[in-house]
Amino acid sequence: MAPFRIFFVSDLHGSEVCFRKFLNSAPIYRPDLLVYGGDIMGKLLQPVFRQDDGRFRWYPAGGRVEEFSADQLPQVERRIADQGRYSLVTTPPEWQRRQADREGLEKFCREIGKERVRGWLRLVEERLLPKKIPIVMNVGNDDTDGVLEILRHEAPTNLLVPEGQVVRCGPYEIYGCGYANMTPWHCPRDLEEPDLGQFLQRTSTEIDTPGRTILDIHAPPVNTSLDLAPELDANLKPKTVSGQMLMSHVGSPSVRALVESVQPVVSLHGHIHESMGVDRIGKTPVYNPGSVYFSGSLQGLILNLDGDRVVDHLFVTG
Repeated sequence: MAPFRIFFVSDLHGSEVCFRKFLNSAPIYRPDLLVYGGDIMGKLLQPVFRQDDGRFRWYPAGGRVEEFSADQLPQVERRIADQGRYSLVTTPPEWQRRQADREGLEKFCREIGKERVRGWLRLVEERLLPKKIPIVMNVGNDDTDGVLEILRHEAPTNLLVPEGQVVRCGPYEIYGCGYANMTPWHCPRDLEEPDLGQFLQRTSTEIDTPGRTILDIHAPPVNTSLDLAPELDANLKPKTVSGQMLMSHVGSPSVRALVESVQPVVSLHGHIHESMGVDRIGKTPVYNPGSVYFSGSLQGLILNLDGDRVVDHLFVTG
């Protein structure tokens, strides 16, 4: 019997090109299941300024300005979308007014983000549903409850949402959790560690067969190769010693406790972009594919499962 193949990615943060690469991987890698591990939403709203002479300008990197003509606007907007950002064509006075209303600006950005999510769901329906390819897609700590509602109520029938529950695909059951232990940025789905532990304990009781269970948990388990992130100072800047960045384990003890207790066939994680890797907790291999979404490159993980074990794995970038 052929192994059950999974292609897993995480933390694409609104990058159009990365999400399209993810879907386009299906005929290449021929997975039985695609899995997206959370953090769907982008992080930044990029202004594109309309000038009095009919041309436009934006600031693609730091203080560097780039001017362009109106016929180049769609290409610039696509560049911005491929970086995981949202664009707004505006004027400097209008942008200043929007910046003065931080709450309104954040709400506006969330609405643009939700429309991109809906566009991604249409792509899933167009490209995967006719081929009967299932996809598990969950939220992450940067995603709002509004995004979760869109996944649950507006997605095509081949898309499964495992948040706080078990969904089934082929011979496996998949349990998901998009919450993360608290970060310095207090993201929408950050929880204090005791609250995260309670959520995991309460919702994971649906797990029926650990030897046929896949965990899809956004936050990585603590003290593994998956949860190393730069140490930050009081200004949220990375700490360095002799030019070397200091790293520390920032994963969740509660997630680790769940993996230790359940001992699933495999545990899939994301959240810490720079911590691509594989580790083991007991008999369970744990993975983080990492993410460099802003560059337009897709990092992913191919897994071949056979019953209660991982036959092999391959990290891919493209």
